[in-house]
Order: sequence, then C-alpha cells, then structure tokens
Amino acid sequence: MFLAVNASPACDRAAYYVAAGDYGRALRQLEGVRAAGTSSAADENLRGLALMLSGDPTKAIAVFDAVIASDPAMIEARFNRAVALLKTGQNAKASAEFEKIALDQHNMLRASAAYHDALALDRMGRTADALLWADRSLALDNTFDSATLLAAALRERSGQIEQAARGYFSYLQRHPDSIDAMLRFGICAQRAGRIDVARTYLHKVVALAPDSLQAAQARAFLVMWE
Repeated sequence: MFLAVNASPACDRAAYYVAAGDYGRALRQLEGVRAAGTSSAADENLRGLALMLSGDPTKAIAVFDAVIASDPAMIEARFNRAVALLKTGQNAKASAEFEKIALDQHNMLRASAAYHDALALDRMGRTADALLWADRSLALDNTFDSATLLAAALRERSGQIEQAARGYFSYLQRHPDSIDAMLRFGICAQRAGRIDVARTYLHKVVALAPDSLQAAQARAFLVMWE
C-alpha cells in the first residue's frame, strides 16, 4: 500500500496516524479536510488507504475509483485499488490491474505490483503463473523479501525442492531468525536427502521458539531421527 506524493500539509498528521496504525484518527482528520472542500486527490488516496487498512476495502474501492477518475495518472491510487480488490476476493480483477502496473516502465511500484499479482494468481490456483510473476518481482528487485519467500514456497509446492531450498536460504541470509524460513529450509533439506542440514535447522527452530506451531512441526520431523 502506498501514499501519494503532494498530499496537503493539513494531512501530514493523518499520514502519521496511518503509519502508526491509528486509522480512526486518520479518517477523522481526513473527513475534516473533505468537509472543508480542500481535499486533494492525494488526500483522498490517503483516505481510501485508511479505510482499507481499517477493514473496509469495499468502501475504499469507491474512494480509489473517484481518485482515479479525477487523476488517472495517480499510480498509487491504482495500486491501492488493486490491493483492495485482492482483499475483497476479486482476484482476477486485481491480477489484471497489478499486471498493468508491473508492465508500465515509468513507475516505482513495478516490483510490488508483480509480487501482488503472484499472490492473486496463487489464490486462483495458477501456481505456475504465480511463480512467473514472483520471479519477475525479484528480477525488478532482488532484495524483495516477500517475493523471495513466496517464490520459494511456490517452488516447494511445485516439487522444485532444491530451488526452493536456495530461496529459503537466501531469505535466511537477510533474516537469520525467521523460524518460518528455517522450518521450510529444514524440510526441503530433508526431502533432498540432506539429513544433517535438516536436523541442524529444525533444532534451531525448536531452540528459538519452543512453544510455536513451527517447533511442533520441526519436532515431528526430528522424531524420525531420534
């Protein structure tokens, strides 16, 4: 989700509230600006974002529609609208919008749009297409952690175990305490016949988060070697 540039100074506080997760206060601030008749397209994009994040993506879509009608070039509103479509289960529509943004050479949201398109495609059961777009996201930004993890999960699900393991390991290099990535890397290592590596990482999961669901899953594998 993205804020638009050139929001009015009066909405700086609302943007702060959105960043802090206080969506109710943000909306009250933005409604005041709207009531005064001074709300800009950027302010309205912020209002739509606050609505979406507060749990009302349907109302947010209507706001983003109005913003786009007044300023079709506002890429942030187009992106946020696609996220709202995804949140309301309109996966095919969201995917189409994300692909338009990802293929547009003139914006900074391409990697995030490609990643979100992968999410939409995965929800539609199109695993191969989802993996293609997750990889496109990484081609645009090879440090995009969410895309790294998603691509690894899609490869694991597709039976590409060694490639999945490399993806999880890449993620772990930047996030060495991620028990989710540790667990999946350990399971992939086990499936690839690297039992010593699997044991090492599964024990790490148990040591770091002994009461977690991930630790319970790790123990289920470790029992086989005890």
